[in-house]
Amino acid sequence: MKLKPVKIRTFEGLVVIITTAVFLLYRTPFTLYAGLLYALTLYASERKALPRDPGLDPQTILGILLVLLSPVFLVVKLGKYPSPSTFVMLFLLGLQLVFFRIKGLEMPLAVAAGGAAVALSSKTGLIRKVIDITSGLFVDVTSILVKGLVELSGIPIKINKNIAVVGKAIVIIGSGCSGFDAFVIYILASLLLIYMRKSSRREAALLLLGAVGIIPLNALRIFILLVIGYYTGVSFLELFHSHLGDLMFVAYVFLYWWWVTGRKKRTSVALESKGQNDQ
Repeated sequence: MKLKPVKIRTFEGLVVIITTAVFLLYRTPFTLYAGLLYALTLYASERKALPRDPGLDPQTILGILLVLLSPVFLVVKLGKYPSPSTFVMLFLLGLQLVFFRIKGLEMPLAVAAGGAAVALSSKTGLIRKVIDITSGLFVDVTSILVKGLVELSGIPIKINKNIAVVGKAIVIIGSGCSGFDAFVIYILASLLLIYMRKSSRREAALLLLGAVGIIPLNALRIFILLVIGYYTGVSFLELFHSHLGDLMFVAYVFLYWWWVTGRKKRTSVALESKGQNDQ
């Protein structure tokens, strides 16, 4: 029986389901960001997608091998932990090679391969050390901003460097709270958007400049969590901790990108309206 080619829309839905499922199981932000970035590139390239009939050619064999290899990264520890992000990227990369032609989907292919490479490299000693140093700087800056917000609010929360005393509980602003991962993902996503839109230098500069906003946004997130913990208890703080940052990040990116990408259009409409009024 001959198998029917997989539709690109079906594959996009599968990508979102797999990404979301793995993220909910392992709570690894990079898995979510990289998976959604991959889904975005698929959506942008779907008109060029060319399904293929599965057959035992080199491309299909490579795809099958990647799919079979990918679960290893959920079991084998690279350093202290396994790498669910590597699993997702290699699994999706393999499926794409099996079901679709490379031509027209080069960008999603590059995102999946790049995502796997980043996830793997982050587990190496040298890259891990660089990440830890950079993340430490983000922790220091974030802690200073959070302390400033607490002092402005007048709420009696004591902060010493990256340690906050909320009632009888102690909250540590660690590397996982630094916002560094969101900062990197924002830059990668912005570069992709710049490439897809063929942005002007001005628009590209504004899009990349938006990465700076991630730092105060993350400080605001932590401040809100501390306030929630102070007034309702640490249990509520932990409840909001997992999802508040993702919601704020997505909202910020959506609104900022909407403002930047719509500036040219809004300016043109305003100038055209002004010209008609002058007449």
